[in-house]
Amino acid sequence: MRSTFQIQVSVPTDNGFLGHACNAPGCGQYFKVHENDRVDLMNCPYCGDQFTQSELHTKEQSRHIRKAAKAEALYTVEKELQKMLKKTFGGASARRSGFSYKPGRIRKKPVHANYFERKVDTELQCPACNCQFQIYGLFGFCPACGESNLQVYDTNWATIKREVTEADNPDRALRHAYGDLVSAFEIFCAGKAKRLSSQSPSFQILYDARRYFKDELAVDIIDEIDQRELLALRRLFQKRHVNIHAGGEITERYVRMIPEDKNLMGKKVELCMEELETAAEGMRKVLLKLIHAMERRG
Repeated sequence: MRSTFQIQVSVPTDNGFLGHACNAPGCGQYFKVHENDRVDLMNCPYCGDQFTQSELHTKEQSRHIRKAAKAEALYTVEKELQKMLKKTFGGASARRSGFSYKPGRIRKKPVHANYFERKVDTELQCPACNCQFQIYGLFGFCPACGESNLQVYDTNWATIKREVTEADNPDRALRHAYGDLVSAFEIFCAGKAKRLSSQSPSFQILYDARRYFKDELAVDIIDEIDQRELLALRRLFQKRHVNIHAGGEITERYVRMIPEDKNLMGKKVELCMEELETAAEGMRKVLLKLIHAMERRG
């Protein structure tokens, strides 16, 4: 009997897309990659950490693989044992030993997957490597090449707008949208920063991000947006901060950062879709400037 043998187990797909679950602590999010576009090392589109294909199996896939591998191993062992017995007790060997062996029919037990891949809301094709993948909510990276590009930002912004327009509670959704847009900026900048240095800010403060990329790339990422867009961006970051840390009330810190609103001290911040859209327009220009700076650096 062979001492080793290989077992291949097929995993069902959803129209060619195979589900994956990030293995990073604190992430664990779900995404899909087309079976033709999977690579040896893949990136989680949400946190950016890199894993082998086998490390990204979902719990359902792992259970199916173990069950199917067990059935395949049992079938292979039975076939090998049958060959060994036939060789030992078949033909001339049987006449000499006085024993005979008649092989029976071995049936392979079929193992069917009893799960379905989860549905996600957005399908994309990376413009850098053409990888087709599907994600849910905000993300920052292509699973195959790890690239962050404007398609990433545009998709995140479209997701944020859709969640606001479809929400049962628009005020609550708008509050989350301010935070989500800052998160989209933070994820995008963090992805670029990984290629520049081992340490970087959190990118939750606009001017910290500006200072960082000035130091690392000698580029001012906000110098090409107009004053209307810049004010909307500044308000975006500060309103997100007070919504999380100050119950939505304008504080002294807020006024120091946004002196234009000093007459609103102590009042609740006002959120509106028009301001959010202006901030998003400015943010797209900022990120495009960052992309061009990264391309020049090579």
